[in-house]
Order: sequence, then structure tokens, then C-alpha cells
Amino acid sequence: MYEVAWYCAGATTRRAAVGRVRPRELRLSVWQARTAVFCIALVATLVFGISPAAAQDQNIGHFGRNLLTFSAVDPFMLPDATGTGIVDYKGGREPSSQWRASFRFTGLEAGASYTVVIRGRFGTAGSPAADSFTPLCSFQTDAVGQGGCFWCFRGLARLNFAQLRAGDANGTPVLGARRPRSPGSIETEPNRFSPGGEIPPRE
Repeated sequence: MYEVAWYCAGATTRRAAVGRVRPRELRLSVWQARTAVFCIALVATLVFGISPAAAQDQNIGHFGRNLLTFSAVDPFMLPDATGTGIVDYKGGREPSSQWRASFRFTGLEAGASYTVVIRGRFGTAGSPAADSFTPLCSFQTDAVGQGGCFWCFRGLARLNFAQLRAGDANGTPVLGARRPRSPGSIETEPNRFSPGGEIPPRE
């Protein structure tokens, strides 16, 4: 990359002598301009094009910063309810991986209790544990139906489906977030604990 930059600098700093421009010098100036444009494009590709491609190719699964957007689920008991969450990977391997989760909800019933649950926190693929829901944290809403919870925990085998349920972990589902989308969504961004380290976001 440095060689390309030096070559480009040399090609673009050569100038014809002051005075009448001869046809050959004019052709040389056009060549220099084209070379400069090519070099600028090449350097920009090298600097800005490699990292996004690496980010797309690297499959980190859920071992990163998981962004959850909750949407209402049938039977739409609280149509104005919405929520967001972050489940952040903090290093380690299963079953002792470290995580930090936080959730915030609005439009819920005032003064009511709710629990965030996720499906498949433990167990290998295809096992009963991989299909069961596990409570993550609970809270009680305020006078205007807002509330949330925060929790640090160990062990998260997968993160493809989360719900907010009224009452305890066995309560009625109110909101959901899943991967792939509908209802809601779960998207994962790399962080510094992800496999391969932190990856710069795409522009």
C-alpha cells in the first residue's frame, strides 16, 4: 500500500515546464490525470474495502452484541407495547460464557409484573433443553406502564428467540423478538470479545 501511495505521489507531482504546452506534454498531462484517478481509487479500495468484506465473511453467531427489538405477539393484548434489549457477550466458552443483558419496555400494564424469557439457553441442538424457555430477568412496571431489568449471567448456548411474558416465566407472551425476523428481530454486531476480535462497522 505504501508503494502504491509513493508511486501515485510521484506520478501526480510531475509537472510540465511553465510556458507553451506542446502536444506531447498535453498527452502526458492527460496520462498523469488518469493515473492519479486510478491511484486514488486503488488506495481507497485498499483502505476502506478490506475490513467490511472481512466483517461480512466472519460468522460469529450470537457471540457479540445482540440487539433485540420486541414486537407484539398474538393475541395483541397490549397493542401499544414495545421494547428493546441488549445481550452483550463478555468472553468465555460454553457453558461458562459471560453475558450482560438489559431490557427496556413501554406501553405495558401499569404496576404489573413481567419476565423476560429466552428459548434454548442450555442444551445441545435437538435436546429438550434447547427447546425450553428459561427466565432471564423480571421487573414491575411503574405508573405509566414502563419498566425494565438488567442482569449479568453465565451460559448462553444460543439466542434466536426471546419473549416478554406477563407475570412469571409461565405467563402469557406479550412481546417477542426472534431471528429471523417476525415478531421483532435479533441482530448481532461484533464486539471485542467476538471470535477474531472487534470488527469495524460498515460505513
